Amino acid sequence: MIIIKCGVKMKNKTVTIRDVAREAGVGVGTVSRVLNSGSVKEDTRKKIQETIKKLGYKPNMFARTLAGGKSKRILALIPEVKSEFHWRLLESFDHEIDKEDYQSIIYPLISKNRYEALINNPSFAQDVEGVVIMTITPSVFDDGIRVKVPVVLIEEFRENYSCVYLNNLNGGRIAANHLLERDITKFYAIYSSAANPYIKNEHMKERVTGFKNTLLSRGKSFTDEQIIYSDYSLGPSNEMIKKMLTETRRPGIFAMTDNFALLVMQVASTIGLIPGKDFFLIGYDNQTWTEKAGLTTIEQPIEEFGKIGARLLMEKIKNPDAPLRQVEFPPLLIKRNTT
Repeated sequence: MIIIKCGVKMKNKTVTIRDVAREAGVGVGTVSRVLNSGSVKEDTRKKIQETIKKLGYKPNMFARTLAGGKSKRILALIPEVKSEFHWRLLESFDHEIDKEDYQSIIYPLISKNRYEALINNPSFAQDVEGVVIMTITPSVFDDGIRVKVPVVLIEEFRENYSCVYLNNLNGGRIAANHLLERDITKFYAIYSSAANPYIKNEHMKERVTGFKNTLLSRGKSFTDEQIIYSDYSLGPSNEMIKKMLTETRRPGIFAMTDNFALLVMQVASTIGLIPGKDFFLIGYDNQTWTEKAGLTTIEQPIEEFGKIGARLLMEKIKNPDAPLRQVEFPPLLIKRNTT
């Protein structure tokens, strides 16, 4: 077999995933996501697919394991891959394990059927060297996932696992204390629960609890009617947002995600209200668009989650007897125009 690569003939050489990554100018983890139907930008996906065809690469994911060697693969369990949060988390995790020549196999738990398939087919976890569980509800761990390889949790605390997580309770407190510095007549929180049972709703509960308890401790009224419930993916309706913005003077709003805050800003613009003047708004996550939009938000160190989570897992893979480590990150207030 003769393969033309960058003008050089490679004779009788087996093309590897690293050859594909090098030719396409991407990381090994990005090629792996394409091979496993993971979340990759469309132009990048096309470029990799064209490179695979050009080089004649034929993936053999299990050959190394069957030969008695290391698989160099990590199973990544995640509730979804469509949000910016999860996309950035995966990218930072993959970038770190790329340095050790490891690949991630992404398994989105988007339905009960996929969960049961994972539980009933132990080969998913047997053919990998480690498992990372990202932002998934704790009940998953109690329902039968049994693996003999190192496991690391991201955005979840458990004493019997190495993990990285955020103090969401304190995130709610920070939001409340910042809004208390403004001349606000009524406080609101936009809260949601996800239809996907594997998305960790406890994060939202912790944020709203920290927010509510801080307001009450400062003598401010905050009842359940001031919590606006909405769908996790769709957010609150325009009617609900408009009522919140207009039924009282200078409301203070804590949106549990930046996407919810964006909806508030969009509705406000249609009725002529100015954030930071007519109402005060705080989001959560610090997504990439928030700086340009001038949104005050509570930052989650998403890239650090992925990077440190990967390092903890590699540490346990190399040394299974290494002590467990739990790394807590503090939420950070990013002040901008909306407050």
